Amino acid sequence: MNLIDRANKYQEKMAAKVVAAKVNQELVDISSIEGIRVYRNTLKFVLIKAVDDVLTDSRIKINYSINKGGYCELVGNNVTYEMLQTIKKRMKKIINSAMPIEKHSYSKDIASKILFQSGREDRVEMIKSQHNNKVILYSLGGVFDYFYGVMAPDASYVDIFDLLPYDNGFLLLFPDRFSPGKLPDMKNEHHLSEMFAEYKEWGKILGVEKIGDLNEIVESGKIKDLILVSEALQEKKIAYIADHITNQKKKFAFIAGPSSSGKTTFSKRLLLQLKANGLQGSVISLDSYYKGFGKIPYDIEGKLDYESIDGLDLDLLKTNVTQLLNEGKTKIPIYDFSTETVIDYRDINIDEKSVIIFEGIHGLNPRLYEGLPMDKVHKIYISALTSINIDYHNRLPSTDTRLIRRIVRDYQYRGAKAERTLSMWSSVRKGEDKYIFPYQDDADDVFNSSLIYEHGVLKKLAIPILEKVSNNDESYSEAERLLELLSYFREVADNNICITSILREFIGGSVFR
Repeated sequence: MNLIDRANKYQEKMAAKVVAAKVNQELVDISSIEGIRVYRNTLKFVLIKAVDDVLTDSRIKINYSINKGGYCELVGNNVTYEMLQTIKKRMKKIINSAMPIEKHSYSKDIASKILFQSGREDRVEMIKSQHNNKVILYSLGGVFDYFYGVMAPDASYVDIFDLLPYDNGFLLLFPDRFSPGKLPDMKNEHHLSEMFAEYKEWGKILGVEKIGDLNEIVESGKIKDLILVSEALQEKKIAYIADHITNQKKKFAFIAGPSSSGKTTFSKRLLLQLKANGLQGSVISLDSYYKGFGKIPYDIEGKLDYESIDGLDLDLLKTNVTQLLNEGKTKIPIYDFSTETVIDYRDINIDEKSVIIFEGIHGLNPRLYEGLPMDKVHKIYISALTSINIDYHNRLPSTDTRLIRRIVRDYQYRGAKAERTLSMWSSVRKGEDKYIFPYQDDADDVFNSSLIYEHGVLKKLAIPILEKVSNNDESYSEAERLLELLSYFREVADNNICITSILREFIGGSVFR
C-alpha cells in the first residue's frame, strides 16, 4: 500500500486533512505545523499557476503574513476585484481537476536554466549560493518553481481558500491548524500592516529586499555599514517610543511579544532612552508573578500550561501597581524557577519622574489592566517580523527567525539541545496564538526586533546545533528544513555588532546579561 492509499484509508481517523507523510511514514495532517505549512506551499503554487495562466503580462510577489493570510502583489498590474475573481476561478478549476504536482531533482545548471526561462531570475540568484549541487523543483501543469518546503501530491488537497483585495495587493486566505476545516475570521491588524510597510521602506533604504541582495553585500565587504545602519534604525524607533511615553506622562509601560522576540533587551534599551529623557524607572518581568508549585493550571491535554495567564498572580500585580500609584512604593516578588516558589521581595519606588516597565508574554492581555487607570498605561507589542524574502515566491517566515534565535539561546544559556527546543515549539506557538496574537493590535506602539543581517550571524552558531539532531528523532525533518533555510545565507561575523544589540540576547556578549 503506497502512502496516498494509506492516507485515504486512515483519513477518517485523522484530526484534519492529510497532506503529507514523514520519513518514518507518519501521516501529517493540517492540524500540525508541518501539515499546514504543506497546505500553504501547495496553495501558493496553485495561485502561481493560475496567475501564469490568466495574466501573461504580470508576475506575482508573495510577501508577508497578515490578517490570517499571505499578502501578495501583482508586479506589472494594479489589482482589481474582477482580476481576483478571474484568478480565483482558474484556481478552483486547477483544484477540482486534481492537477498533479511532480517533484524533480536537477543539477544547479539545469535548474537555473529552467527557472531563468520561466522569468524566475530572483530564484536563480539563490541557487547559485547553494552548496548542494542538486536542486529540487516542483512542476504543476507545466509551471516549474522552487519552494522552501514540500508539496501535497496534487492540487485537490487545497480546496479551502479565498482571495480578497488588500491595500495595493490582495490576501491569499487559507485555514489555520486550529480550525483546519474553514477559513479563520478576519481581524484588523493595521499596526502590523504599518510595521511591515515601514520595514519594507527600510529594506529599500538599505538596498536589501531579498536574501540575494544581502549576500551580495556580504560578498562585497560592505556588511559593516549594513549592521550599523540597521542598529541605528532600531535605536531611532526605540527613542521614538520613549518620547511617546514621556510626552504622554505615562507611569507604566507593558511590553508583550512572542517567544524570542527580544523583550528583555528591548525593555532595557527602552529604559535607557527614558533615562535620556530625564526619567528613572525599573524593568519588571511578569514571570515574577508566577503562582508557583501546584498552582499552574493544566491545558485540555492534561499538561501543565506555563503559557496560561492564570498561572500569574494578577491580584498581587494589581496591588503592586495600585501601591505604586498611591504610595510611591511597593515590594515585587522574586520568583525562583528551580524551586517554583517566591524566594524574596525587592523594593520598587516611583515619583513624578519615574516609569515602571513590565515585560512578558501577557503584557497586552486586558485582564492585567482591569481596574487600573488606563491613562497611565502605555502598551507595546514587539516581535521579530522578518522584512526580507527568500525570493518572490518564498517568504522568510518570522516564526523561523524566532525559532532559530531560541535554538541558539537555549543551547548556549539553558543547556538545551535542539531536539528539546523543537519538540516544545508547537506548544509555544499554541500559547502565542491563544494568549498573545489576539491582542497585538491593541498596542499603542509596535516594534520590530528583526535585524536584516541576523540570519548570517545566527547561521554559524545554529548549524552545528541542528546537525546534531539524529535522523531517528521526531524533530529531524524540522531540523533539516531549518538547515536548508540557513544554507541560503552567507555567514556574517559578529565583531561589528554592538553590545546593546537585541541579537546579543541570543548569540552572547550582551551588556544587559
